[in-house]
Amino acid sequence: MSKARKVDPRIIRTRHLLRDALVFLIDERGYESITVHDITDRATINRATFYLHYRDKQDLLISSTDDILEELITNLEMTGIAEVSFADLEEPPSSFVGIFEQIAKHADFYRVMLSKQHMPYFVMRVQEVLAGFVQEGLSSVLAKDNELSVPREMVIRYTASAFLGVMIWWLENDMTYSPKYMASNLLRIATKGPYTNNPF
Repeated sequence: MSKARKVDPRIIRTRHLLRDALVFLIDERGYESITVHDITDRATINRATFYLHYRDKQDLLISSTDDILEELITNLEMTGIAEVSFADLEEPPSSFVGIFEQIAKHADFYRVMLSKQHMPYFVMRVQEVLAGFVQEGLSSVLAKDNELSVPREMVIRYTASAFLGVMIWWLENDMTYSPKYMASNLLRIATKGPYTNNPF
């Protein structure tokens, strides 16, 4: 099996500069009002270099989104829900903690795209990624639909939306809680509910 070629660090640096410039300008002005010139000016990169990497600002947006979500997906795939010990939620899997660490690493991107500007393409992609994760987890612990009180797809969409809402809330509150705290308590809510003792 051939190994993937290592990307030149200069290319990575250029793409990161352009992505950071895009996020800054979306936050400042909104996506529709910015131009490639605005992005290259902010990134201190000439337009010829920009066009070596991207066709236009939409291509930059989609590519940046894909890069960020590829990291998120990698963490989710490493998180085997069947490996979670629901009796000891104080020690969530390190890979699940890694999801929140990845969000914190790219906090400006997530905050602008999910919360401040609510970019539809990114929000939709994140929801789909989370729905896939929830679906896999649900299938591993509950194989039969007749064991559910509501349709499986409703459970998947409800849980994925709740996960996304919690992530946005965390970002909007300056990530006050640690990634481990978030992972532990999100798993607790998803598996045991929010109550110390079930009142129903």
